[in-house]
Amino acid sequence: MNQEENISDATDLNIRLWQRFKAGDAEALGQLAQTHYRALYNYATKFSSDPDFIRDSIQELYLELWERRSFLSETAFVKSYLLKALRHKLIKESIRLKRFHEPQVAFFDADPSDPSIETNIIEAEHIRFQNGHLKRIISLLSKRQQEIIYLRFYQNLDNEDIASVMGLGRQSVSNLLYRTLKEIKEIWAPAEFFWLLIVFFC
Repeated sequence: MNQEENISDATDLNIRLWQRFKAGDAEALGQLAQTHYRALYNYATKFSSDPDFIRDSIQELYLELWERRSFLSETAFVKSYLLKALRHKLIKESIRLKRFHEPQVAFFDADPSDPSIETNIIEAEHIRFQNGHLKRIISLLSKRQQEIIYLRFYQNLDNEDIASVMGLGRQSVSNLLYRTLKEIKEIWAPAEFFWLLIVFFC
């Protein structure tokens, strides 16, 4: 089974679980929570360094979804729906607690369990040097640019999903992603950037 079929199967499963959850199946909500917990937690660490706050926010998010399940719309993009909802909750709760600030943690200082984009785009014999080089380049980007790279290449979201999570139009996402990759290319030696293109667009 190829990668596209795996993604399609995962999407179909998410949709079925979402439908069962909306119909009042608590077990389906538990499966959704277990499936997406790591992605939600890792994304939340970009907005807060408090693990208790993050865990509480995720738990409260699922409780709120359960209470409002009959009012929720159908969606074919469950993962991006959850990321967007958590993003909104983190910001809202941080403001309420007077602790909100723009994400200070670099988006690529990820949890060790995250699938690392660096290991996907760098030739094995150059990995130690290239890994640091790529991180230095990304650290020069704006937090918004780092977020879009994180969602696109860590979370494997497409432009439509990213638009939903970040509250942007699809064209704005395309433009921001294009400008961001262009900036990386301008800093990175052209020959080395070839390997980025292979992974990002092939």
